[in-house]
Amino acid sequence: MRNFKLILEYDGYEFSGWQFQPFQRTVQGHVQEKLERIFKKKVNCIASGRTDAGVHAVGQVAHFKVETIMKPAQIHKALNAFLDRDVSVAKVQNVPLDFHAQYSVKNKTYCYTILNRSYPSAHWRNRAYFYPHPLNIPLMRQAARLIKGKHDFKCFQAASESSKIKNTVRTISRLTIVEEGDFIHISITSNGFLYRMVRNIVGTLLSIGSGKLPKDIIPKLLKSKDRKLAPATAPGHGLCLMRVRY
Repeated sequence: MRNFKLILEYDGYEFSGWQFQPFQRTVQGHVQEKLERIFKKKVNCIASGRTDAGVHAVGQVAHFKVETIMKPAQIHKALNAFLDRDVSVAKVQNVPLDFHAQYSVKNKTYCYTILNRSYPSAHWRNRAYFYPHPLNIPLMRQAARLIKGKHDFKCFQAASESSKIKNTVRTISRLTIVEEGDFIHISITSNGFLYRMVRNIVGTLLSIGSGKLPKDIIPKLLKSKDRKLAPATAPGHGLCLMRVRY
């Protein structure tokens, strides 16, 4: 038995997320189908974490175990030959049997991209969230500094998942907001993310930047632990998993 680590990138727009779902096109289902085609046996491919419908990745990590004499380079070539064009394998590596793509993670970095101008983009329509309203970036950065650090982020956890995870304390070690022409990139690094946590944080920062909420709402939201008090979730297609560190 051998353990292989994959580094994957994918355009998530036409996927129903990472996690396998019957009768749905998912990244996990698609990758496992091609692995089973290569190895002629059932293969369970486990990722660092699930990404939602529409969410992209350039540095998703997954692992699978299989009995084979194939070399990583051979698996790499075969997988990319079989995968659809919106999924690509950047690297295949042999790793120790105790390596686990999810449980061995030290931190992850996500980036949310916003197109902030008066007209939409045909090219970026599936990669950036078009937000035509003026934004106060310095105010958003001030709010971001209040979010950064170790907190109970239950108010930024999707309500549907609130009963499944008991410990909702996480540490955001980095949260930056960078302007690049008409684009705004919100990058967040944490030792762990709750379900839809990044998109909920982005939705709150947008509400603050547009003047709908004051920046001092952040401590109140964190203290409340109430998802209902936080603004709407930002759409999935602006989000991309950038890298996973072990």
